[in-house]
Amino acid sequence: MVGEKLVPDRLAPVEQPRYVQLARAVRSAIAQGVLPVGDKLPAERELCRRFSVSRATVRRALVELEEQGCVKAAGTRGWFVTALVEPSVLTGFTDLADHRGFATSSRVLACTVRAPSLDEAEVLRAPPGADVLELERVRLMDGVPLGWQRAVAAAWLAPEIADLNYEQASLFRSFRAHDMLPARADYGVAAIPADARAADLLLVPEGTCLLHVKAVTSDQHGRPIEISEGLFLGDRYRFSASVSAEARPQP
Repeated sequence: MVGEKLVPDRLAPVEQPRYVQLARAVRSAIAQGVLPVGDKLPAERELCRRFSVSRATVRRALVELEEQGCVKAAGTRGWFVTALVEPSVLTGFTDLADHRGFATSSRVLACTVRAPSLDEAEVLRAPPGADVLELERVRLMDGVPLGWQRAVAAAWLAPEIADLNYEQASLFRSFRAHDMLPARADYGVAAIPADARAADLLLVPEGTCLLHVKAVTSDQHGRPIEISEGLFLGDRYRFSASVSAEARPQP
């Protein structure tokens, strides 16, 4: 039964409006994969019963979740779960999660300053003797692993970015704080099976379908500032893009 998928089945007695607590409980169920993308939420009457709240509270919570991009109304069919991450615009992981009301954190696997490889130096247009920041993390929403990311950033443009605690800090926000506004990213996306390491990091069975995302991000001045790649759970991450036909001269 759909109604049995929601956890927890009651709201905690904390100093928050009831609709905020209900919205957070639904977001937590989404983050944990208890309510996968495309699933239908329990009916409003069922939510009222399970959480002992009024219909007005339920509707206000659903509207907030819709504004955050977590759920979508489908007329008389009810409410359905949408993707947690949908990068149709260039936005960092932390900003996307914050917009949807999720608490974000990271488990840092590596954070080092080093010389770039030849390929990295070419892509980032690194000057002789420049250093890069290599940052490898498991990204979490509400404490649940959603993806793995590795970034190589142009540390010579802002050496201070190497001093942050990336268990909580956002790399994109640190860029913006140093006049390196992410303005463009060139992406490549492919579906791949999880190998043993990815499965262990993301707490999924080996062979689980993951989205492998590679990107080169440039700032407002056209300078490449980051090379990144990531592995994201295919049932909780949606990639969207707008494309157009190339304009051709008229004969």
